[in-house]
Formats: sequence, C-alpha cells, structure tokens
Amino acid sequence: MIYADETYYKDEYLAGKQAVITAAYTYYFREASRILDTLTFGNIKEDNVTDNVRMCCCEIAESLYNSKKEQAKSAGKTSESVQGWSVSYASGADQQATLNSKACDIVTKWLSGSGLLFSGVR
Repeated sequence: MIYADETYYKDEYLAGKQAVITAAYTYYFREASRILDTLTFGNIKEDNVTDNVRMCCCEIAESLYNSKKEQAKSAGKTSESVQGWSVSYASGADQQATLNSKACDIVTKWLSGSGLLFSGVR
C-alpha cells in the first residue's frame, strides 16, 4: 500500500511550501511506504493510516528524492582538496546507512507514541 500521493503531498504536507519532489512521485512515495512498512514491522494497516503516517511518508519521500539528487550531482564524492589534489568518496553502503538513519529519525519524529513502532507480541 502507498501511504501518500502527489495530491496529498502538495495540498496537505507542503501547506504552501515549494515542492521538493518534482517528478516520479509514485516511485518516491512507493519507496517511502516500503521503508515505513519495514520500520513499523508491518503494523500499518488500511484502517490505521493516519495523517502522521501520510506526513511521515511524504518526508521520507523528500529525503529519498534529495539523496538521489545529491548522489547524481556529487557522484558519491564527500570531499575534495585542490592544492594537494585529494578526493574522498562515500561507498554505496555508507550512503545507504546515512539514508537509513535519516529515515529512522523521520519515522521516530512522526510515529513515536503511536504504537506502530512496537515490534513485540500483542
């Protein structure tokens, strides 16, 4: 299930702000929803998709979009010196770890206290 869409993103989440995501909305919202399903241990069901879940999905989608855009722009480069000519690159695993950490922070921000992050037996 995809928890947010372009209409919700533009009308509710942005609330008049400039859109960060400008293309491929379905892709980013689907990926954000997949991440949400993983981090909530599948606790989000059709009957408990709240505004906080949708807002969380939108923020994760923006984070994914920004990450992809940054990767394309920098080609994984994390730093560069000119005189001594030194270039550092982040590995794909490092980039994924950073993205995962951001997603966890976003999910915690929007869904802590909702019961959706509970991984135990009910």
